[in-house]
Amino acid sequence: MKAGSASFFGEIMINKNEQRQLQKEALKTLSIHQKQMESHQLYQLLFETAAWQEAGTIAVTLSMPLELDTAPIIEAAWSANKKTVVPKIVHHQMIFVPFDDASNLQTGQLSIREPVTDSAVPENKIDLVIVPGLAFTKNGARLGFGAGYYDRFLENYSGKTVALALSRQVKNALPIESHDQRIQEVLTIQETKD
Repeated sequence: MKAGSASFFGEIMINKNEQRQLQKEALKTLSIHQKQMESHQLYQLLFETAAWQEAGTIAVTLSMPLELDTAPIIEAAWSANKKTVVPKIVHHQMIFVPFDDASNLQTGQLSIREPVTDSAVPENKIDLVIVPGLAFTKNGARLGFGAGYYDRFLENYSGKTVALALSRQVKNALPIESHDQRIQEVLTIQETKD
């Protein structure tokens, strides 16, 4: 390893951590009205994609308040007779478990809601993963929340991936490392003023 390598990767990590904080602050400044308008447009773009229309099983998160609300995506999947699975952390690994309106939820290791069940759905049974993140580039680079669970999952996942990026989440460039996984399709819209 070259002498400068450690500081270079250390610099990427500092940049990533700084970028995460900036992104969280930027998302907090998006008005409720603006966020709802943009979210609605992104849902429509998602539902028009071939990846959505052809998928029988969709992986999606149970969103946190800062994120785009995924409840309408889940409801649309159920209405279209698609199965939904959501992430759960078990023994320091992310698995996807079935989720429906009868699922019992608990607060998981990362303070994220997750179903009580540990019944994992094999990754080859998941047709589409809607990948969360703090920021994205239009060509698929992603800044996650820092735990690395999605990057590790996506490394061996061969299905379709898509991300829905609010206007404040779209960046021209992001600090990327070799283990970071690209998203196949990032849906974006133009920001409109309140």
